[in-house]
Amino acid sequence: MNWIELLRARLKGGHHLRRVSPEKARPTESRTQRPSLEQVGEKTVLAAMATLLAMFLLGLGALDRPREWCALSALLTMGCMGLAAYLRDFRPAALRSIPRLVGLSSAILLPLTVLFLSDQALDGIDLAWLPVSLVSLILALAWGRALALEGVVVAGALLAAYLALHDRLKGPELSGLVVALGGGVMAALVAKSVKRRSDLFRIGVMIGCIQVALSTGFMLMGPESPGAADVADLVRLLLVGVVVGLLVSGLLPMVEALLDVTTDISLLELGNTHSSPLLRKLLIEAPGSFHHSYVVGLLAEGAAEAINGDALLARVGALYHDVGKLNKPEYFAENSPAARDRHKSLAPEMSMLIISAHTRDGVELGRYYGLPNAVLDFMVEHHGTSCIEYFYQQAVALRGEDQVSEGNFRYSGRRPQSKETAIVMIADAAEAIARQMTDPSIGRLQEMVHRVSMKRLMDSQFSECALTLAELDTIEQAIVQVLSAIHHTRPTFAKGKPNPLDLSRSPQGEAEDGVVPDPPSKPGRVRAKKVRGSKARGGSPDGGSA
Repeated sequence: MNWIELLRARLKGGHHLRRVSPEKARPTESRTQRPSLEQVGEKTVLAAMATLLAMFLLGLGALDRPREWCALSALLTMGCMGLAAYLRDFRPAALRSIPRLVGLSSAILLPLTVLFLSDQALDGIDLAWLPVSLVSLILALAWGRALALEGVVVAGALLAAYLALHDRLKGPELSGLVVALGGGVMAALVAKSVKRRSDLFRIGVMIGCIQVALSTGFMLMGPESPGAADVADLVRLLLVGVVVGLLVSGLLPMVEALLDVTTDISLLELGNTHSSPLLRKLLIEAPGSFHHSYVVGLLAEGAAEAINGDALLARVGALYHDVGKLNKPEYFAENSPAARDRHKSLAPEMSMLIISAHTRDGVELGRYYGLPNAVLDFMVEHHGTSCIEYFYQQAVALRGEDQVSEGNFRYSGRRPQSKETAIVMIADAAEAIARQMTDPSIGRLQEMVHRVSMKRLMDSQFSECALTLAELDTIEQAIVQVLSAIHHTRPTFAKGKPNPLDLSRSPQGEAEDGVVPDPPSKPGRVRAKKVRGSKARGGSPDGGSA
């Protein structure tokens, strides 16, 4: 340390420069770089295989037109390359794993495969029956309505190319294709908020109705008047939509397992504290941690709604984020008043290992109980790589700052990868601190929450999630709003004659100054006597006032 650095340290109020951990000293990546895609080679091979399969389905049966097929194959190859680049930049969740890529490719190619097989085995079917709406609804539940609409466009383009190569893009088959695509678009548009399985039945009815409406329009534009057979076709189209909704409801668990996604229906089932065995176990064996997690869920849900995030995922993830404390609940202050005494007999490093292990233990418990990866991420990321300041300061007081590495007192998890896990990180610390405040006024809560978020921002805990400063400010305001409502103070009222309609008192409950009413000897007359051994000091033992 040269004299210039020493002078700067003294001007800042310290006698030496603070030791920097290797984690902080590591150079950060440029924010302009796109996140790297794992298993690029395998995913490229799968995309190429999907493209070749599409070429095969398009070309088989149209070999008498090689020039058109070659031109269409070239366009298909360039289109697949453009689609892959688009998904990488705007829909990275669909390419996060190989099962997701396989599921997306299979869903898009399913209508074309059904059309090809029906032409080979059944001499063709009504194109309005193609499972475009089924594919669209599955994609909407798995990755959102935007990707579902894009999947419908790609599947429609492949179907149109197939019909064009076989000179069938006209007449009834063109109208049938429009009806099928209309059902797919409707499925994507109405699958906005599916919270119950009964919603899928409602969506199926709406899909059937839009298909019936489109088919009726084409019938009325035809040269012939609709007959009984046409009415029967309309009824079958309505039933097809209903069957789609019921089929997706039954296949939803399998779809979630194959595509490695978690829908809102599953999140609602996991968030039911009465039916979830793991939450029941947390409630019974670590009630303090359960109450803390429940309040953190309320904070996270409000903050996620404020920034248009996934509020349901944030709340359910917060409910499970501390289940790892079930391994040693007695070492956490919210579960045992003697937790501090237990840590006093341990070295700071040992206490740090016990506290930091709850993130890893939570993942093991979650996997044992079959929790999805979307919920497991909250267990790993809600502390990120932050430092356990309490035990770090204890170690510094025992051995000196030069003999203690801050990196040894950091969590071994990963930084938040999503806005929801970042919200839970802030809400987790804010709730724990607010619980210890003697006067949680709005001003103090605002200062505390801002300090918590800024400390983690400066510690680069939000460097790997797409959280902006504007959203961070909105999150702070939402958390303060919920905390102020939880820790509000009730106004006190002057003591007076109790209201006979006040049901908060028992019929023979205590009145002021330690006097209890005797049972009335006559209607309308009450005698009172002094309670022996009681001390009248301005109120009843229960508080006296409301």
